[in-house]
Amino acid sequence: MLKIIFEILTEPLGLPIDAVWEYLILLVIESIAFYIAWDASPGGKWGSEIHWGVKLIAFVMIWAVTYAIIAAVKWIFSNWVLVLCIIGGAALLSAAAYFIIRFFKKKRVKQQVKTNENNER
Repeated sequence: MLKIIFEILTEPLGLPIDAVWEYLILLVIESIAFYIAWDASPGGKWGSEIHWGVKLIAFVMIWAVTYAIIAAVKWIFSNWVLVLCIIGGAALLSAAAYFIIRFFKKKRVKQQVKTNENNER
């Protein structure tokens, strides 16, 4: 009975990729969820219910992370020019900030050296 409920709840959870890859990835996700649930189940009176509950939660969480990764990778590949522009802009801003900070630190050190020389005289 619990397996049927699990199947009903996880049936609409697909991935935005080709069917063959989707079935293979979902098979791996279900296997991982099974081993997580197997380790979490204490056995005994409520062991089966705990197993299926943990398996459902683990499956949905792993599926959500996998779905987000696949969607992000698909978005990056479809908008690769925008991604390169963002990465390039971030690199330029980082380099500019680095050199500005470095310039002002050198300037401050020179001022401190001059101040120390004036105080010693």
